[in-house]
Amino acid sequence: SGIIDDDDDYNDASKVGDASNVPYDVGGDWLYSEGSAQGDVLTERGYLDPVLGNDMYTAVPLQTGIFYRQSRDEDSGELTSAVLEDGEERMGDVWGGFMQWRDDRGDDLDGESYADAIDQYWDNCGWTDDESLQFLNLVEDVMETEYTADSSQLGVREVNFFPPGYTIMSHYTGVPGMGFGNVAAKYAEPFEDDISLNSKVTEINSVGFMDGSGDTVVKYEKNGEIEEIKAKTVLVTASLGVLKAGTIDFVPTMPEWKQEVINEMGFGTVNKCIMSWDDDDALVWPADKLWFLLMTPEDETSGLWTQFYNPTRFKGKPSLMSWVCGDEAIEEEQKSDQEILERVMTNLRSMFPAIRNPDNVVISRWGQEEHVRGSYSFPVPGRDIYAD
Repeated sequence: SGIIDDDDDYNDASKVGDASNVPYDVGGDWLYSEGSAQGDVLTERGYLDPVLGNDMYTAVPLQTGIFYRQSRDEDSGELTSAVLEDGEERMGDVWGGFMQWRDDRGDDLDGESYADAIDQYWDNCGWTDDESLQFLNLVEDVMETEYTADSSQLGVREVNFFPPGYTIMSHYTGVPGMGFGNVAAKYAEPFEDDISLNSKVTEINSVGFMDGSGDTVVKYEKNGEIEEIKAKTVLVTASLGVLKAGTIDFVPTMPEWKQEVINEMGFGTVNKCIMSWDDDDALVWPADKLWFLLMTPEDETSGLWTQFYNPTRFKGKPSLMSWVCGDEAIEEEQKSDQEILERVMTNLRSMFPAIRNPDNVVISRWGQEEHVRGSYSFPVPGRDIYAD
């Protein structure tokens, strides 16, 4: 038995840039703790001991966040932001109103996307309140980050996003000495001799196994050489993005029904800008608040880098993270780190004018990762993601 991994670490989906023993997961930060077989195993074996005392409800921005509304001075163009005092009330009126309208429509919205449904809802209400529209767009942005896709790609019937009272229990793993990727590496230690890293699978040939003449043959490239291994059973855990790209040849080709599922399922991208400051005096935002959510004016940068998570109390040093997702994430990947940081800091300074540039910055580009090609799957209109 053995494991062939195309990257140079044990966890493609959660790479860790570790500075001063403070992890910066560019992939997964949270591990579901309720109904999670993975969480149960890692807890039982003691891998999660450093995080078990943390707040279990840190992954719900709309429930725990502070809402800010950004505005632009017509003369100077300067951006400023103020706390939206009635955020919880607006959550019920604006998004709750939309969800109720959606439910009341019955089958009329089958096959529709969230974007189409929201447009219909807005037209139906006849609202001219710009602040409510900004709020609706912000909640839409949070949903897009959760599912890695634009709202035009998400099925309004397939996704029941943030109904009243929604919460989720999770472990935040990005504490000193840990990080999701580090946990994966620690879990893999007993199997190191059976794991071949930097090995890119190019072909899986199961003809011999299927006709009874031999085993399945897996070909892979390592150090510029093509090697192969034979096995009676091969478990393929390549990402959906890799399967969509067709970089692994399956011999014989996969059944038409399976290829159709791969082609039609949604697979999106979400990227992070992870920031930290070495000096405690750099902390100029509310230390006790987990999330800052920014409503932005309608322009070309609307919705970009508007959600900020504050893990300062877990990491032991001033830290913030922001997200961008869907088609916008792919577009942002074409920009330099400096260009992205400038956009992120523009939004942060509108909320916290005294904030200075971070000392450490890590920016992910999952769409450009050859061995992943995105982040994770999402429910598209008219398809059952669980059936797929």
